[in-house]
Amino acid sequence: MRRSNSQGILRADLLWCLQDGRLVRRAVAEDRCLLCRSGRVNAAGLCEGCNANLTDEEWAVAAQWLEGRRR
Repeated sequence: MRRSNSQGILRADLLWCLQDGRLVRRAVAEDRCLLCRSGRVNAAGLCEGCNANLTDEEWAVAAQWLEGRRR
């Protein structure tokens, strides 16, 4: 089961969450990182620190949010 709580999502679930527009939009609206729950997130729902540590596969999906190809 996937979870989202005050500590954020499990890292193993990030790719799945980035593909779920509802979760990303909620993170952006709340201005809380999907992973660490810190503030100041980008259009993919990730803070600067977490965004910098994405795998290539995660980055490919996050980039779609940043480029406006996902909503």
